[in-house]
Amino acid sequence: MIHHAFPDLDWLKRRIDEGFRSRKGWQDIPLDTDGFPSVVINSTVREAWRPDIAGPVSLFLNLRGRSRCGVEGRLQEVPEDFFFLSNRDQPYTLAIDSSQPVETFNIHIGEAFSEGVLSALLTPADSILHNGTGQKAVAVTFQNRLYRRDAAFEELLRKLRAADAPSGLNRPLFEEALTGLLHYLLARHREALEQLHRLPALKNSTRVEIYKRLSASLDYLHATGDADGSTLAQIACLSRFHYLRLFGQAYGCTPYRYAQGLRLQKACDLLRHSNLSVADIGYALGFENPQSFSRLFAQRHRVYPAQFRAAAK
Repeated sequence: MIHHAFPDLDWLKRRIDEGFRSRKGWQDIPLDTDGFPSVVINSTVREAWRPDIAGPVSLFLNLRGRSRCGVEGRLQEVPEDFFFLSNRDQPYTLAIDSSQPVETFNIHIGEAFSEGVLSALLTPADSILHNGTGQKAVAVTFQNRLYRRDAAFEELLRKLRAADAPSGLNRPLFEEALTGLLHYLLARHREALEQLHRLPALKNSTRVEIYKRLSASLDYLHATGDADGSTLAQIACLSRFHYLRLFGQAYGCTPYRYAQGLRLQKACDLLRHSNLSVADIGYALGFENPQSFSRLFAQRHRVYPAQFRAAAK
């Protein structure tokens, strides 16, 4: 389902409490299974306050503007180039307060659907043959943080938007895109686990706590572009020295170089998909002049921006 308005909050919380056993969605749309259904909320609003909703695996993003979303009492600003991720049965809060319209595209992957896809992806074949339909559900706890919307994600997003056809929902395309999203999230989850296991710690619980603190600082960097080591260390509740050492171990670079990489990734997107001149792209991304932008771009990509654009087109 793709809705173009948020469902009534009281109605939604009542349905969550009863596990959607009535098998009726918003506006009495029939559902195939119990549990929170798969639904996308593509709504344009200036204000919204939707606190403490225990949803399924959910991705919060905006096609236009910024929202704030979070779990466990921490609201995180969600820029247009990123999405925020929450887990099944994890209460989330969504807030929008903007002078300009914000267009959301929040993706809630239904409980039964995600359970079936994740079990198929993560269960060994011999276990499937042995247990048949009695196979236990596989649970995955994703990291609550901002994730950059890369090219692979944008292609899945394009499919989801295409499923919202004038004649009605293209359900096979909708479910194909959701399946692809779960594949994608598992790949990003494995990347996060690799980063976590690079951290030095005697106990796994300590390593997880350090990674959560680093992730909180990275969310701030993503939302603001501020790569100041002292500010990021303060957000992570670590000394500047320990923060920079741990950041380098987890992500393989300094915060400044990480932020540079984000700017250059954005530059690649603009070179592919916009008509802005190379100079205008450099200024838009905060470079002092086109020459410094072109020089850094060539150092990272081994071609100059104009050459990259020509090859991409």
